[in-house]
Amino acid sequence: MYLKSDYSQTGIFLVMKILFYITSLLLFPLVVFSCNNKNSTILPPVTDPTTTNVDTSIVRMFNNTPVILWMEAAANFSRLGTADRMAAIFQKIADMGVKGVVVDVKGISGLVSYNSTIAGQLKTWNGYTQAPDFDYLQNVITEAKKKGLKVFASMSVFGEGLNYGGTKYGKVFSDTAFANIQSQVISVSGDVKKITDVYAYGMLNALQPAAQNYELSLIKELITNYNIDGFVLDYCRYYDICADFSDYSLNAFKTWAGLASVKTTDIVQSWKESNGAVVPGVTGTYYKKWLEFRAQSIHDFISKARSAAKAIKPKIAFCSYSGAWYDSYYYVGVNWASNKYDPSTNGYSSWATSTYKNTGIAEFLDMFMTGDYTSTLTGAGWWTVQGQIDGAKTVLENANIHFGAVDMGNTVWSNLKNMDDAITMILQQNKGIMLFDLVHIDDPSTNQFNIQLYDNLKQTITQGLVGR
Repeated sequence: MYLKSDYSQTGIFLVMKILFYITSLLLFPLVVFSCNNKNSTILPPVTDPTTTNVDTSIVRMFNNTPVILWMEAAANFSRLGTADRMAAIFQKIADMGVKGVVVDVKGISGLVSYNSTIAGQLKTWNGYTQAPDFDYLQNVITEAKKKGLKVFASMSVFGEGLNYGGTKYGKVFSDTAFANIQSQVISVSGDVKKITDVYAYGMLNALQPAAQNYELSLIKELITNYNIDGFVLDYCRYYDICADFSDYSLNAFKTWAGLASVKTTDIVQSWKESNGAVVPGVTGTYYKKWLEFRAQSIHDFISKARSAAKAIKPKIAFCSYSGAWYDSYYYVGVNWASNKYDPSTNGYSSWATSTYKNTGIAEFLDMFMTGDYTSTLTGAGWWTVQGQIDGAKTVLENANIHFGAVDMGNTVWSNLKNMDDAITMILQQNKGIMLFDLVHIDDPSTNQFNIQLYDNLKQTITQGLVGR
């Protein structure tokens, strides 16, 4: 299976990115539900007020780009590994009705899929090697433009290492300076360890200035050297609620909160394991302030990243992806709401302070994608497609252009119609949809229907766009 990143409703690790063919468990709750009557599952389109925070030229671009396809680098490494293969695939997806592609150019390992003078390149994977002079991203741009497709490049921002079956990739393993600023995570017993001593993913501490400066340098290099239509933040967050408990982060929190001293037990008194994840058992005095502090650090970095991108290309679309489950997304330190939305007065006072709303990032983003990764179509709450659509509208307050997303290969669908209905709902009630991932369309073994999905999706997309 090939999996998209993020966390479940309870903050449990949901589905790590399909990067490098790692198979993980989908831990979010899935309710087996499907309506046989299509008319009962597809609701009338909802007309949103025009966003006031986005450049009109970017609004026009997304009005003409309602269907975007994500292409994870490693899962499609050989599939898109030559110009001829890429041309053939891009023709298929254009014929299907896709209008834009998100090309993953930096995965958790930190290796990139473009010509960089800063980062190492991903040139060989699972026995296949791309030609030394093959510039993957430039070829994506060339072939996409031939087919009338917009190109959005994504980066797993704070990912800089991967232990793949004992083979270690990335700077946290090869560079002492990066090893020293990797995230530090807490265990059930309260011990604090380097993330690579516990997990396979070598993420950096998002608060560290050296980490931020390095990632900003990559963003600047990418946008300067490649004619992309948009840039997408991915993994621009903390690993989980168990990160980052380094001395550096604790000292920064102490200063930020104006405390005389702080211990890990002041934040969380005790931890427990839930479905393989380390989560709070009993919270401490400063727990909610700690959550605000973490969200503030991500907010401030995204502000820097947007400024850097717009300074180079003012008309570039600055975008991001997150899971749709806002009620637990604070676990990874991201407040993707509008800064006008106050969770502390909207049912989330158990974790949100009265000033948590100031950490909202929605106004920084021209376009924002949420993963609506459930097969349950209707009903309230954050774990139905309708609930996620409605919830996102509430917390975003029209601050940006919002796309929903469907994970075609890992969501457990009751049948093919169930998936088609989810796609249609998202298309008809949002500005657009992101389809995850190309591999699930092209490789029958990576979706539960065991077929290529091009023809089916062409019909679904055509129907979903009717009446928009």
